[in-house]
Amino acid sequence: MLITSSRKPSVNTRTLCKYLATFFNCKYLTRGKMGLADIMSHSDDPHVVVVGDYHGSPGSFIFYGEDGEELLSIRLSMFYPEDYKFTNLKSVEPVLAGDSELGELIAHYFDIYQGDCDGISKCIRVEDDRMEFFYSGRLLFRFNIKSYRVAEAAD
Repeated sequence: MLITSSRKPSVNTRTLCKYLATFFNCKYLTRGKMGLADIMSHSDDPHVVVVGDYHGSPGSFIFYGEDGEELLSIRLSMFYPEDYKFTNLKSVEPVLAGDSELGELIAHYFDIYQGDCDGISKCIRVEDDRMEFFYSGRLLFRFNIKSYRVAEAAD
């Protein structure tokens, strides 16, 4: 998986992209003026996630497949707990808890094991209306899902 931002992203969006790449143990690529085809050529994995901006904050995720086709689009808003602080994350694989349709799609595209998060240091809890990211049992941040759309030809 490769994570990048939309063109001209806010500082918040660039920071989140880097943090998500660390969380998912995948590559982050600074977008600059590159088009989607250029970005795809930098990835060894067939899936790319583009994090979009909305009024200076992360506002969307778009998952693309190897041919540049859109697979999944998620509109979201961010929530940070009061004691929120980016931390150094160990490079262990995250586990996804949740059996909603969105959880199944996220697990598939990020190639994440779905199971129970008890005792797991990196955990994502997914429901159709939210994605919560935990590290060592502490909430790092949450995406409030406004809507999502699965492309017709998604695998």
